Amino acid sequence: MSFDFVTPVERKNTASLKWQRYEQQDVIPMWVADMDLTSPPVVQEALSKAVAAGVFGYGEVPQGLNQAFIDWCASQYNWQVEKDWLVWIPGVVPGFNLAVEAWLKPEQGLLVQSPVYPPIRVLGQLRKRPTLDMPVNTSKLASYLKPETSALVLCNPQNPLGKVYSRKELEKLADMAEENNLLVISDDIWSDLILEPGLRHVPYASVSETAAQHSVTLMAPSKTFNIAGLSCAVAVIPNPELRASYRKKMRGLMPDMNYLGLVAAQAAWQGGHDWLAALKVHLNANLAILEDWLKDFPQIGYQRPQATFVAWLDVSALQLTNPIQAFLDGGVALSPGEAYGKNSHVRLNFGCSATQLQQALQRMAKVLYNEGVIN
Repeated sequence: MSFDFVTPVERKNTASLKWQRYEQQDVIPMWVADMDLTSPPVVQEALSKAVAAGVFGYGEVPQGLNQAFIDWCASQYNWQVEKDWLVWIPGVVPGFNLAVEAWLKPEQGLLVQSPVYPPIRVLGQLRKRPTLDMPVNTSKLASYLKPETSALVLCNPQNPLGKVYSRKELEKLADMAEENNLLVISDDIWSDLILEPGLRHVPYASVSETAAQHSVTLMAPSKTFNIAGLSCAVAVIPNPELRASYRKKMRGLMPDMNYLGLVAAQAAWQGGHDWLAALKVHLNANLAILEDWLKDFPQIGYQRPQATFVAWLDVSALQLTNPIQAFLDGGVALSPGEAYGKNSHVRLNFGCSATQLQQALQRMAKVLYNEGVIN
């Protein structure tokens, strides 16, 4: 089957978080991590059928969705998940906030690796838990621990670096967590967007029974199939005691599941395989465009992401007073590295048509020439 990743998508005046901020400006938004690409046809068809029915009442997780997710985990990650482990939630971010509230006392702390997705970076601050911040290096985690450290927040694949953790790394991490009595809260929202050939996502909980019993794995179809606005995610919690306390803490705090989100998730996991394969080809082609552009700007530090559709660019050598503002003035909105813990960087979302990416890069190049960075 062929899928359209070529035609630019018009998202202005659509209540889009990514685009609405700049609707009155000539700006190409390349920041928030949703894609300027249409979702899979199977998802669109399922939603059209649901909308045509004309009833949007409270949603209940259907057995078909449970099975679709279980089958997806088996085929994509070789991970055998049981239905009883699943707790459906409206999003991964609420999911890891809830885990902290359910499992950590106020004096118990978190270990967070930076640079990292901003809601993870500020998790301890929001939940009023002491936080340790360390680089993304699993081999040295134990040396950072303090007596009050009770949980590690893992981002796998890592955002914004695009790093995919190997089974060996995760096994060592699980041994360290067990030795130090740590819970592991794993954000696996990017798990299906592995771009480097030969790599496969390994869920933390799948490496051993020990890892499964002291962790929660948070997953969603949102990044993979571009349906983040439909608010549907799942917490995989094999340990029954942890699962029970998690469900108890949910009462009165978590909203009911989005009915259309349930419909879209089931359709995506049941029929989105071919579309996802084609999407990865497109995203790698966009990476080639970005890397060709970067040849003209060797001052920009870059390492090819193994996963995700975001690129982490070191712009410190450009000596721009305010890189984000400079590029915004030039008509491109990027994510500021400061939010991830690195002032020297910016994050660029290449989940779009090649045309949009090329237009954004042309504008960025013009900024660099006008700023005198390149003669």
